[in-house]
Amino acid sequence: MSDSPEFLFFRWFTNAVNVLRLLPRGDGGIAAFMITLPLVERAAIGRLKLRGEESGKDNANVKTEIGVMLGLTDEYQRSVFWDMFRNGFMHLGMPLDGKTKWLFSGEFGHLPVFRDIKGTHCICLDPWKFADHILSFYHAEPKLIAASESAPFGDIFYLES
Repeated sequence: MSDSPEFLFFRWFTNAVNVLRLLPRGDGGIAAFMITLPLVERAAIGRLKLRGEESGKDNANVKTEIGVMLGLTDEYQRSVFWDMFRNGFMHLGMPLDGKTKWLFSGEFGHLPVFRDIKGTHCICLDPWKFADHILSFYHAEPKLIAASESAPFGDIFYLES
């Protein structure tokens, strides 16, 4: 018998983020951000699916949903955030460098905010609050965990020798 996707989600994602909280000086914040960042797209696709909407071949609905989830309703800001963080962290382990810089701090909120700080255009957020915000979508609506058919949720099983 296998564990439910909800139980596995808690084991693999929620527990991992909680263990990272134990690191000194908030050092686990970047890893918590990286763990939850791909869950944004998964939740967006799941939310569309559960509402009976298509994600579309050009992903326009997914991009719009991500913008709503992250408070980035401006297409330019959503695009800059997603390219910098999703493409940077998921492919290179750090945000892509460009005209816009990034600041992580406990002084910021759970959503990315674009600010000009001392003449530098920055995306500001608290990675811990961000991680908690993204995990909260799944804790509030566990059906999101398994809603994506293109990336079915994993399972644990034992092979008999």
